[in-house]
Amino acid sequence: MIEKTVVEQRLSKVEELKAANEGLGGILFEEIPDQTSERISEGAYQLLKFHGSYQQDDRDQRQERKKQQRDRAWQFMVRTKCPGGRMTAEQYLLADELAGAFGNQTFRITTRQGIQFHGIGKTNLKTLIRALNERWISTYGACGDVARNTLTCPVADLLPGHDFDFQALAQQVSDRFLPDSTAYYELWLDGEKILADGTRVKVQPSRQESFYGPSYLPRKHKIGIGLPHDNCIDLFTHDLALEAVIGADHRLLGFNLVAGGGLGSTHGKAETFPRLGDRIGFLPPEQALATLEAATAIYRDYGDRSNRRHARLKYILEECGVDWFRDELAHRLGAVLAPVATVPTYGVSDHLGWQQQADGNWLVGIWVENGRIKDTVREGLRAIVAAFQPEIRLTPQQNIILAKIRNADRAQVDAMLASYGLLTGGAKLSVLRRYAMACPALPTCGLAVAEAERFLPDVIGELERRGYGNERVWVRMSGCPNSCSRPPTAEIGIIGRSQGLYNIYVGGSFAGTRLAQLYRADVRADVLVDVLADALDQWRRSRNPGEDFGDWATHGLM
Repeated sequence: MIEKTVVEQRLSKVEELKAANEGLGGILFEEIPDQTSERISEGAYQLLKFHGSYQQDDRDQRQERKKQQRDRAWQFMVRTKCPGGRMTAEQYLLADELAGAFGNQTFRITTRQGIQFHGIGKTNLKTLIRALNERWISTYGACGDVARNTLTCPVADLLPGHDFDFQALAQQVSDRFLPDSTAYYELWLDGEKILADGTRVKVQPSRQESFYGPSYLPRKHKIGIGLPHDNCIDLFTHDLALEAVIGADHRLLGFNLVAGGGLGSTHGKAETFPRLGDRIGFLPPEQALATLEAATAIYRDYGDRSNRRHARLKYILEECGVDWFRDELAHRLGAVLAPVATVPTYGVSDHLGWQQQADGNWLVGIWVENGRIKDTVREGLRAIVAAFQPEIRLTPQQNIILAKIRNADRAQVDAMLASYGLLTGGAKLSVLRRYAMACPALPTCGLAVAEAERFLPDVIGELERRGYGNERVWVRMSGCPNSCSRPPTAEIGIIGRSQGLYNIYVGGSFAGTRLAQLYRADVRADVLVDVLADALDQWRRSRNPGEDFGDWATHGLM
């Protein structure tokens, strides 16, 4: 049980590093401008995360370069912060341009509705980050021990039946939790902030943090705003989430606060585990920011700063209890939240295909395999966005939505989608592949122990060849137990154990309201499809009519 007072802890190395490099600057000001090296030190790398970038290397080249007694092929990943996945056409086209000029000719939609660039050289980091900011795309806080990108349904503000702007609230939440330190602007923007109207404002250097304090949060912190009838953001997997409560007249009544979700774990470390969030209480919309701030402050003050594997909000909820968290939140807010409100049965949409907006315009959701925008998909999206200037919405399923398309342009957009082979659902995209997701894993991610993005399409392809393509089953694969592609809530979750070896989990719900359980451990890659096919065959033989695989697997799988 965590003590209900802040206790002295032996700080982790990262905590000591944050304290020694005030306001996320320090050694970064020395190492980033140094053009004599293609890499930065481990300490600088930990600080760089707060600025939206990870140092990586091309792991496909490691062995050969080691034989040649050469250093690793160092590169950087850069991640954007796009609340609600919202981008303008101009911003999207800039991202495409930067991926070609400075990256590996691809860019990637993340499961947190942002963009990732891969293969960026150190000499191009500042140029890329500055170019993004000049079009009002920030990378500040896209990584690091702060509140990450705020998720919400990408289209709820556009579709009929909603009177509340969830996108606007996501932006407000993002703005509230943006760090105050000006180190970001000094390092990447020569000491300027670029405002929404294009004005450039010189910042007064400061390392103070009004909310985070000098040590920021114990680890990353994820916030989402979700809808029960369309749980496209997997809201129970967030550290904090606002669960919309909608009245009979489609008006937003308020939110249930959900706290303590998180999917990451570490193989062999029993003190780490996936966890779904708990409903804490109900609040009116005008209290959303204050409640999220108070709940985050609990994490800031009580989170484990000695063991980073155990440093998420979910462990406070698990060890202190929901009642303690509810009481502590009431103390900080000065009032108890109202009882949890009833919500309807959960559902989920991936938002593919055409839908008419409330204003009469149209949006179309386009499938992007594992979020990787490359080759013909990249070419086609670039051509359509350039021609019609739609608004862009990125989805938590790593797909892309082109919104605000005029009725007069719909037929032309549809024709261009077809000409480039871009899929919006339908017969050309199997149902199984439509609901498959993977993280980047090898060769770029330094945490990956197994393949994911490069392997899952082949797994799905073999299952399609064996006749399972029409089955609606969430299949998610991650190259390590950090679970960025959310396999612990999938109906079939596949998590890398080591190169060519995976654990298989089954029994998550299609709507994202239940965790999967371990089904088979240490499954070799060459027999993975056989194991999955056997499970699917058992489901076909013994399921009740209309029974989802995840529901059946909780009781029927041998």
